[in-house]
Amino acid sequence: MDSPAPVDLSDLTAQLDAWRHSQRKRAPIPAHFYTAAIALLDRYSVSAICRETRLRPATLRKYAAPQHTAASTAPPPSFLQLAAADLVARHPAPAADSHARLLFERADGSRLTLHLPAADPAQLQSLCATFLRS
Repeated sequence: MDSPAPVDLSDLTAQLDAWRHSQRKRAPIPAHFYTAAIALLDRYSVSAICRETRLRPATLRKYAAPQHTAASTAPPPSFLQLAAADLVARHPAPAADSHARLLFERADGSRLTLHLPAADPAQLQSLCATFLRS
């Protein structure tokens, strides 16, 4: 048994059906329907939208393509520069063999792993903040 479609997807389907029934002959689907379908891509897959609305996946992808190319032409993120002084502990280490291993991972997938001699917790916090802000 199929579950009912979500409200926003059902609304778009109803609008498309009304437009289709108002046409006497075959006509291209207006771009604003594709724009509305593209706005739903952050919540639903292309196949789910096309199955519900009976839009062609290739045409939907064609309309969605300019958004993705604009995002890919964005400048790359700037490089995080750390001075050597930031990596060396400014206070004596509590034990001679203690080390710190820092692994940073941001939401965009950027990673940074540092293996340091024992460091002051305030200095480690500063490094973390610097990486996550950049």
